[in-house]
Amino acid sequence: MVKQSLLFLCLIFSMATSWAVTFESSIDRSKISEGESLILTVRYNNNILSGSPDFSPLKQQFEVLNQQRKNSFQFVNGQSNSWTVWTVHLMPKRLGNLVIPSLSFKGETSAVIQVQVEKLSNSIKSQQQKEVFFHTEIDVKTAYVQGQILYSEKLYYSVQLDNNQLSDVEVDEAVVQSLGGVKSYRIQLNGRTLGVFERNYAIYPQVSGELIIPGPRYTGEVDNGRWRAGRPVRASHPPLKIQVLPQPANYPQATWLPAQALSLDYKWQGKTESLILGEPLTLQIELKAQGLSQAQLPDIILKPTKGFKYYPDQAKTQDLTTDKGIMGVRSQSIAIVPTEIGSHTLPEVRIPWWNTQHGRIEYAVIPAQRLTTFDNGQNKDNQPSTPLPDTLPATAANDSDARYSEQTSILWPVISLILLILWLITLGLWWSTQIKKPLMEPTNSLPGVKNPRLKDIRQACRNNDAHQARSHILSWAREQWSLESNSLNALALQINDPTLATALQELDNSLFSPLANDSWQGEYLWQLISAHKPGKKMAASALSPLYPTEASRS
Repeated sequence: MVKQSLLFLCLIFSMATSWAVTFESSIDRSKISEGESLILTVRYNNNILSGSPDFSPLKQQFEVLNQQRKNSFQFVNGQSNSWTVWTVHLMPKRLGNLVIPSLSFKGETSAVIQVQVEKLSNSIKSQQQKEVFFHTEIDVKTAYVQGQILYSEKLYYSVQLDNNQLSDVEVDEAVVQSLGGVKSYRIQLNGRTLGVFERNYAIYPQVSGELIIPGPRYTGEVDNGRWRAGRPVRASHPPLKIQVLPQPANYPQATWLPAQALSLDYKWQGKTESLILGEPLTLQIELKAQGLSQAQLPDIILKPTKGFKYYPDQAKTQDLTTDKGIMGVRSQSIAIVPTEIGSHTLPEVRIPWWNTQHGRIEYAVIPAQRLTTFDNGQNKDNQPSTPLPDTLPATAANDSDARYSEQTSILWPVISLILLILWLITLGLWWSTQIKKPLMEPTNSLPGVKNPRLKDIRQACRNNDAHQARSHILSWAREQWSLESNSLNALALQINDPTLATALQELDNSLFSPLANDSWQGEYLWQLISAHKPGKKMAASALSPLYPTEASRS
């Protein structure tokens, strides 16, 4: 009965999520070099049993290398989400600005995506015969203090690597911020297929003068198979130097904002054509700066003026990662309360910033607003009205927002009440079944599994949680054999059970290999571990791979 109730709840939540189904496409990189592949991710916010979008329009400008599909469901804190994701590996057919066209599925349509394919750098072509080599880039030759520098680092390899170690990106007198994780893809270069690991960073110099970005260093081994020692391999790249300019002397006495672009937007909540004495009106302001982090953005302050009092809420800030680096966002809501009857001017908001692309001062401005306040009991028709500036939102839009807010405020409490009742019914059914159960050991406990580590491994494997399974298996091996390594490959090499060793390597592949399938199933591995008879204490010295590749499969 409990299972049926839970199934009913899942169906209800699935129906609720389907009300707001969206279909969207995204790519891992919008700027690539010739010969490089890219990954198109298409997401439909609902689980489907059959069918898929028509990907044939992609073949006009891209070669479709691979296509995978995955269904997911999540139920957390009373919130249900389900989605279907298609992952498509694409290879561009030509240089220039390409287009991933709009895709359609079940009445939903995705947006068009632009892809820029550039000519491959000559420095990469000149090193293509090497087993492992680096290529680094920065987006500007000169920068301003506290201004953004985009740094890209690519490691190319034509052999199978293991036991990888890559130096961290650390720059003296600068703040370094990662732009996402490591990206892995393939490149076709004169008939050869090379693997690429790419890292991107935003660097903010804190002092003027010469800035040195240290060259990356790689150490690892060429994988020679399971039973043969790897051959050491190293690669490095010279440092990059960049000139950092100081803050210009003609910049005003204000927060220093060196940005590529900066915008200051606002909107009103409530009717602005006639204010009521003592009744608040909310002004929402949003500051966006391309090339600055949220920590660099200033507070948004309204100048005091006659006729109004301000009550600002706590600002909300965030950093967005875009193709141009970091975009800092600061959102501020200010409640404005009229304190006097009549027409008064709300002063302008003016924020200076330095345009790093054109080398000049610019200003982001919210213009002054002329607002009229009426007495609460006064006839507004007898009062003179002051026309609003063109910059104010239309009255019709405000009225529409108000009606929508009223409808939404009624709808969601009803939905929440229904979900609460269903949850209470399910809880009651579960409680009634628990009362009837005799006090005994849980039925899912296995005899002989007394080691807490083994219980953790069993639970992670049966949950198909590859990350937790790897962590618990390594902890178990450290206790059982005093394993000193942090690598499943090292453990597999020293286990006297070839079947178990292969299963451990497959677990590592599912986590780290660029071409591995992420739908790992752990029951088979658990059965092998539970049947394994511990041997004598082992010694291990392998290093944990930073970027394991297909070599782990051999």
